Amino acid sequence: MLEMSTAYIAPQSSGGAAPARCAWTLAEFAAAAGISRPCARGLYREFLLNSPLADMPAITRMDQGAGGIKFCMEAGHSGAVALETESVIVAMQSFHGHRWYTLCLSSQVGCRMGCTFCQTARMGLRRNLTAAEIVVQLMAARAILRGRVPMSGQSEASGADIRNLVFMGMGEPLDNFDAVVQAIRVFTDPNGFNMPMSRITVSTVGRIDGLKKLAALNWPHLRLAISLNAADDDLRSRLMPVNKAMPLAELRQALLEYPLPRRGRFLIEYVLIKDVNDSPQDAVKIAQWCRSLPVTVNVIAYNPQQPAPFATPGEDEMIAFVGQLRNLGIFAKRRVSHARELMGACGQLGNPNLRRASAAPA
Repeated sequence: MLEMSTAYIAPQSSGGAAPARCAWTLAEFAAAAGISRPCARGLYREFLLNSPLADMPAITRMDQGAGGIKFCMEAGHSGAVALETESVIVAMQSFHGHRWYTLCLSSQVGCRMGCTFCQTARMGLRRNLTAAEIVVQLMAARAILRGRVPMSGQSEASGADIRNLVFMGMGEPLDNFDAVVQAIRVFTDPNGFNMPMSRITVSTVGRIDGLKKLAALNWPHLRLAISLNAADDDLRSRLMPVNKAMPLAELRQALLEYPLPRRGRFLIEYVLIKDVNDSPQDAVKIAQWCRSLPVTVNVIAYNPQQPAPFATPGEDEMIAFVGQLRNLGIFAKRRVSHARELMGACGQLGNPNLRRASAAPA
């Protein structure tokens, strides 16, 4: 039986696609192989943690900078246009010098939410990623950090591991709910990656329907981030069209009803855009909207795009805005952009060449 199962998981040419078994938990892996879970456990772990690169979609682009590593993988075609996923390995460091690595995952190629400050939104939604295509991003990231991918120069992260996963790459995770949930099941399976649920963050524009479905799963330790960016319906609807269908009052009520664990907090993401949402009045509105919600507000400067429709605030403006939120009783932090030079920071993912190619006449 062991010999048969070994043949079953032997490396196969993926043809540019992630093998479906990347999206299996141990129970699903064992059932497909026709063997018991104890017999499958070692094979399953070996497959997820040490699969050869030949069994993954090809890495099409990779760039390394001081802030981390951005890599792209084949994701099929849309007509004659080649698609790719985009992922970012972010190097993190605490004030005390402790270092760790976070992987920013994509859940879609492109996005249909239409946020005006986001490069991914300009692509539109090309397609949802499968659970396997989400999971394989972690498999590839681990291979990169272990030096199994040829790079120009030695990666400073070589030999390290991914500590945190954040669904903050291309796409709206709750718009691809089933695949994202299955990927999380694989990430947290104790027989494989064994990632604690508390180290996985799902970032959403505020899909209320998705929040309700997520709440029904009873995963209280899964971390949830809300992309707010304005606490005024008119301004938020201009920045984030989803607000027209799911306005701020309804979003706030959904968060009040969400089953957070004791001492749990929502992460509120606020992209600060010069002369758009950075006034003292904007800070007051944020404080009013967040009152009675257990939140941490992360303020991040708008990151330039290709081309950039907005302006980035200066450091003094960032500090002043965060200071005002704190004076209003809000637990706020200044979030530093990582991998901006790689076009891998918040709001920068999305291949502009792909966008131009798809817009060109046939």
